[in-house]
Amino acid sequence: MSYPQRSWDDGDVEVLPRRLWAGGVATAVVAAGIAIVGVLIISNVFDLGIQTAQRSGALVDNAMTIIPVCAVIASLAGTALLHLLLLTTPRPATFFSAIVLLVLVVLLLQVFLAAGGVVDHIATAVLYAAIGLAIMSMLSGVSRTAVRPAAQGGWGGRQYDGRYDQRYGTYEDPYQQDQRTTRYDPRGPQGGGRWG
Repeated sequence: MSYPQRSWDDGDVEVLPRRLWAGGVATAVVAAGIAIVGVLIISNVFDLGIQTAQRSGALVDNAMTIIPVCAVIASLAGTALLHLLLLTTPRPATFFSAIVLLVLVVLLLQVFLAAGGVVDHIATAVLYAAIGLAIMSMLSGVSRTAVRPAAQGGWGGRQYDGRYDQRYGTYEDPYQQDQRTTRYDPRGPQGGGRWG
């Protein structure tokens, strides 16, 4: 039997902060790597500038340092937001993805509405979108492994044997008897039922 939605209110799920923040740090490292590669490609291969999201559309000075640092900060801020959502909401990954997408859309709109060349706008938007989507996808994956059933109560107060899948868990009764090994007794239980 499946239980597709965990019960946060009943205390059936607990967050694993160490695993969550380890995933957040790993996400920050990957996001910084994407930023470095993106800056190298945009600046050296295509010889374009990376613009800020300000109205002036000024180019980012020392983008090789600033963009990766901003990616790390965004990853850690996203981890903190995800931690809060895991503690307070029943569908944390869904709310997290929606919030990140909204922030990313606002950032990209600011890039395109700023002064500057269209090509620079596109290059900057692609870089920011790649970093933002990478952070969102990796932290959403982390959210599935950073929770576990509470030590007592299991899913909805049922016994839980430690096995669950990525779709918010499955329950298998370890005490359920195999009907193939159950002996049929025509007298039934206590001599009056079907099964003995």
